[in-house]
Amino acid sequence: MAARVWIFALIIAALTTLPYLVGWAAAGDDWVFNGFTIGTEDGNAYLGKMRIGARGGWEFHLFYSPEKTDSAFGLYLPYIATGHLVGLFVNENTPELANALAIAFQVFRIFASVVLVLAIYAFVAEFIRAPQTRWLALILSTLGTGLGWLLVLTGQGKLLGTQPVEFYIPEGFSFLVIFALPHVAVARAAILFGLIFLFRSLNNQRWQEAALAGILWNLVGLMVTFYLPVIYGVLGAWGAALWVKKRQFPLQFTLLGGLAAALTAPLFLYNIWLFSANDAFARWSSQNYLPSPHPIHYLFGYGLLAVLAVAGGRWAWKKGTEKHLLLVSWVLLVPILVYLPINVQRRLLEAFFIPLVILAVVGLKLVARHTKPFKRARLVVLVALLPSMFLLWVGSIFTLTKPDFPAFHPRAETNAMDWLAKYAEADSVVMGAFDTGNYLPARTNLRPFLGHGPETLDSDDKSELVKKFYREELSPAEIQQLFSDFNIQYVMFGPLERKIKGDWNSNLALIYDQDNYQIYEVK
Repeated sequence: MAARVWIFALIIAALTTLPYLVGWAAAGDDWVFNGFTIGTEDGNAYLGKMRIGARGGWEFHLFYSPEKTDSAFGLYLPYIATGHLVGLFVNENTPELANALAIAFQVFRIFASVVLVLAIYAFVAEFIRAPQTRWLALILSTLGTGLGWLLVLTGQGKLLGTQPVEFYIPEGFSFLVIFALPHVAVARAAILFGLIFLFRSLNNQRWQEAALAGILWNLVGLMVTFYLPVIYGVLGAWGAALWVKKRQFPLQFTLLGGLAAALTAPLFLYNIWLFSANDAFARWSSQNYLPSPHPIHYLFGYGLLAVLAVAGGRWAWKKGTEKHLLLVSWVLLVPILVYLPINVQRRLLEAFFIPLVILAVVGLKLVARHTKPFKRARLVVLVALLPSMFLLWVGSIFTLTKPDFPAFHPRAETNAMDWLAKYAEADSVVMGAFDTGNYLPARTNLRPFLGHGPETLDSDDKSELVKKFYREELSPAEIQQLFSDFNIQYVMFGPLERKIKGDWNSNLALIYDQDNYQIYEVK
């Protein structure tokens, strides 16, 4: 692989690291930066999963819920394993562990982003030979987004109650993945490298490469459990396209692609069993509601590329090789997938942006034909599809120059949490506002009553209980029952809780009172 591709990958890694460095620099003495600029709720959850590993564990459990539930091996393994590495150097009971985990997350993210850029380039190179066209595809596949920035600039950033897709659906593009989600980056790279090995297998009629594809796709399943069905769907659509094009059953593809898929079946079946046999995980999964937005948002996100991809699709269909038919079938499949009646619709966009970009870039080249028109058209496309990425990046930098919730936490809050972590037994349940509970497992070995949408069981009901508790709308008997049912041992009261109720009178035992933060113990 050319040295300039490595340089490009490292430049992207450096640029996406800059906002985080700004955050750490801006924190000063009065604030603590949690290490995230977007998706802080899930970011703190990743640190909590890393903390499991730092404490010596390998099995994931729902630490954002007060109920004692069964744990399981294999879920969030990349973060738990990273936590084990950190635990070799930092004691699990020291406050410094939180910052060490945040730094380790960034190291993981940098590594994953470089791997993903290399994987995208290798996949693009399977279809495009001309260097300029290939680089255009690489730039768009890594940094390109949609036309959602037009909605933002025209004051329609919340059109139909939803922000543009490139600002919140990482599966739909690559920049958000590179910027914030290393496990998704590794999963996407494994999908693409697995497909490349399957191309080799189909070309050479060797089962070994198909087996390597299956091994890589097991890595996908370990990174993100529900990406395996995406692979199965793509393989099915691909096989159907081959059958239609060749006018005969694709036996070779079925055998080799089937081998790759079959090697992932044990992991897939294990995950199905896990989320059906474990009641807590089943309830967690049902709360993970990620619907697709209104089609108009997908139109803004992918419309320009889709128009260009029409000519590219004709080119790929005319080529008629196994790998070219993959591009067409994948792109045509996704509009169906994202509106299937399941709760994680938008997650099924995973990686489809790459084949769409390839077809669009080829289509642009075919339409422009000559060198000068292509250069002008290329500039227009870049100007149209890069601004959203720029807005995300620059917006993150400006946001992190001014410490505030949720990316930052007051030093007084972390001091209170650190004190409680020393005073209380590990896994003690703590009552607090949602954002307090969200950061608590990233900072300590304690469990919040409420702190994460999907990972707190019955989070909507618990959210109402928290509001009623701090607003003193519960009777003494109801409070006692609440403490008893969920084994709540400590109650925090700080600025976040004061947003629920300005003044709160408690007859609990006050055990900590510093800098506008109080902690009460349930006797």
